[in-house]
Amino acid sequence: MKYEDSKHIDDLLTDFTWYARTFLQTGTGLEWDSISGKDYFATVWMEFFKGIRDGTCHRLAAAIAEPTYIPYFREDVQSRLEPLLDELEAMTLKKGKQKIKVHINVEKFRLYETALKQMSRDNIVFDIIQDDDDIRDTYFIDEDPSRIRSYLTAEIRNILKEYNSAERRKIRELKDRLKELESELQEKNTLFAVKDSDCRELARTIKEQKDEITSVTERNRKLEEILSKYRQEEEDAGNVGADESVPIKDGKLRMYFLYKLGFLDNAIWNNGLKYGQRARVLRKILGGNTISQSSALRYYKLFNAMGSTELRQYEADNEHKVLDYLKSICPDTEFSEGQFVNNIRKG
Repeated sequence: MKYEDSKHIDDLLTDFTWYARTFLQTGTGLEWDSISGKDYFATVWMEFFKGIRDGTCHRLAAAIAEPTYIPYFREDVQSRLEPLLDELEAMTLKKGKQKIKVHINVEKFRLYETALKQMSRDNIVFDIIQDDDDIRDTYFIDEDPSRIRSYLTAEIRNILKEYNSAERRKIRELKDRLKELESELQEKNTLFAVKDSDCRELARTIKEQKDEITSVTERNRKLEEILSKYRQEEEDAGNVGADESVPIKDGKLRMYFLYKLGFLDNAIWNNGLKYGQRARVLRKILGGNTISQSSALRYYKLFNAMGSTELRQYEADNEHKVLDYLKSICPDTEFSEGQFVNNIRKG
């Protein structure tokens, strides 16, 4: 709000409250001689009654209650009008119309003449000024002081009502806005609660899935360990099972099979073939790269070393595997240790 607005509302309040202050100074609205006016061309009683009757006081009140001022000058207006209202309501006045005697300075009649004649035409003053020679110092006004007070207090209440109503409207608007915000907050809290519940459910589901994945992973790991162990044992033991189509992957064990079947007997080899050449032939028979030539030669020499401790130990550990394998291939043939070579040849 601009300074000019603040000054204007102050001037309006000063002019408006002048009527109430002036009425209070008259005691009961009857004694006007001791009060000076503010207009050079009128006495105080002339200004007062003319302003009451022609609507000047009312227009001042309406200007003070202009909506643009209400949000900014509520405290100023209340502080100046509420005490004044209390004073007016506390006055003790005579009831009914009173013949109020008022005076002018006849020497200033020419200054007051125009205003006096207008007040006469408006029936404010009881006396009618007939002509310029009809000059007197005393006039009479028929008025009810209690009605004047009622008028002034009504104008003040109307102003305060507007300011208070505006304030109440503002309060109501704020309360309504507060309710809207509370409603929005409640709605958001509900949404947050639902989302929080969804998040907790999602977290629970994720945890369950993680636990399940961990469990499956651990189970797979254990199965992989078991399978790996089984494969290792199968590879180490050279266990080919009962199916004759399953190859024997252990190169040393396959060489041992050849030995037991008599294919490593020096007597059946061409005397012109040296050990290295025999190893190359055996390596091809055993599947190429599945056994190295040096390994084939080493195993060939081992299984021809009759009576060696290493050979006896190996036979003790693996001869039953050969028997089991041969029995699975030839279930109708009887095999026994030390005899199955001739049996398989004869069979």
